[in-house]
Amino acid sequence: MKSDNHISFYKRIRDFAAKSTPAIFQICGDIIAITSALPVFLLLGFVTGLYTTTLPLSDETTLQTLILSVMPLLVLYWMVLFWLSGLYRNWFVRSPFTEMFTVIRAVAFGSILIFLAILFTSANFRGFRLKIVLYAVILVILVVLIRVLGRMLQRFLRRKGIIKVSTIFMGAPDSMLEMYTIMKENPSWGYTVQGVVFRDQKDFERWKTIAHDDAENIPLLGDVKDIKEIVIKERPADLVVMMDALDHRWMIDLVMECRVLGIGVKIQPDLYELFTGQARLQAIHGMPLIDINPELMKTWERFIKRAIDIALSACVLIIGFPFLLITALLVRLDSSGPVIFKQRRVGKNGKVFTMYKFRSMVVDAEAGGQKWAVVNDPRVTRIGRFLRKSHLDEMPQFWNVLKGEMSLVGPRPEMPFFVDKFKKELPYYTRRLVIRPGLTGWNQIHYRNYQESIEEITHRLKHDFYYIENMSLQLDIEIIIRTVIRVFKGHGQA
Repeated sequence: MKSDNHISFYKRIRDFAAKSTPAIFQICGDIIAITSALPVFLLLGFVTGLYTTTLPLSDETTLQTLILSVMPLLVLYWMVLFWLSGLYRNWFVRSPFTEMFTVIRAVAFGSILIFLAILFTSANFRGFRLKIVLYAVILVILVVLIRVLGRMLQRFLRRKGIIKVSTIFMGAPDSMLEMYTIMKENPSWGYTVQGVVFRDQKDFERWKTIAHDDAENIPLLGDVKDIKEIVIKERPADLVVMMDALDHRWMIDLVMECRVLGIGVKIQPDLYELFTGQARLQAIHGMPLIDINPELMKTWERFIKRAIDIALSACVLIIGFPFLLITALLVRLDSSGPVIFKQRRVGKNGKVFTMYKFRSMVVDAEAGGQKWAVVNDPRVTRIGRFLRKSHLDEMPQFWNVLKGEMSLVGPRPEMPFFVDKFKKELPYYTRRLVIRPGLTGWNQIHYRNYQESIEEITHRLKHDFYYIENMSLQLDIEIIIRTVIRVFKGHGQA
């Protein structure tokens, strides 16, 4: 019994360390960045001579005294601002791009406060505006850079098994296997499955049938009805729930029980939950009602999104025109037939439009009927294989973006034949049609394979719903940047 208590105590310490190390890394990294930013700023001015290091302080204050006296307050000031901005939450819940934007906002706000403080407390503030901007830029660069290095170190430690996060799976066996496979493919997440909990014996038999060796390696901890006793005994870091239907009251009780024990609860959403993710509570004449179809973006955000679409697509078409001509010539020399491939696609609100691409397949590739492209598709030409790999075949779609039929970012448009098919077989599929289709999207930066089955389309639909639920200019910028990185890495499908 004493040994079991010792193991349980050790496990709790390990899980606490696994959950706390991201915040510890972030705090330590931020302290290093903040303490380095001011000396780097002063040194840069001294070396380049672009600006002097004279600050609006009394003549008796030396540079060394300034740094020693101001640094503790500066560290405390920025750490409090970063904490209020939510920068010390688990870094798994946000991408590096989201973190970068949050750092920029926090530093910008903090720099404005510093400038106002100097403005109202000192008459010698001339020329300080440029200096505070340069200091802010240096601070952002250092904080973001050190946080990126911290993420890399975290992933390395998790991949090597030095940091582990124990989890318990509860629910449907098929969903469990999908999640477990993803976790195995991403060891840098650091998750280890402590055990599984099923609804009944039928689910357990199904698990043994589909999981094979994995079923032997992961212990069965019990049934759903015993889950509260199981989490109290096992004390996992996280409980992952994957069930088709949940008793809400029972689930709330379970979540509160886990909260008291310090156990995180993650629930895998189904398509309906993703579909209703944009629901908003409104009061009409004092009566609470849920709006299932609210505005996805504010008016000013939609205006800026469209302005970015027009500006970037126009720049690509004008500046890249010579390159487009060369690509067209290569397509024409490689095989006979038209250079531009035109195809009907379904856009916003189900409106059909003509989408343009550089032809990458042989002429009459769809003579035998419309079907999905596959890896190493024999219909693809030699130059077409290169165009698909580099995504250059999509370049003419900037014309669709300029015309307003597409956006730079959004769910990819499908052919009418497939849309009709998906509407019949997939619930809530038409949710994809509430916004303009995109040249790239959240799914494209996460899912590389061609979709060859309804199951894969369903998986893609979850990514599309995630984008629709979280639409913002910040997310669009992140997707565009990550798309550019993928293009240069050659992650396209041939």
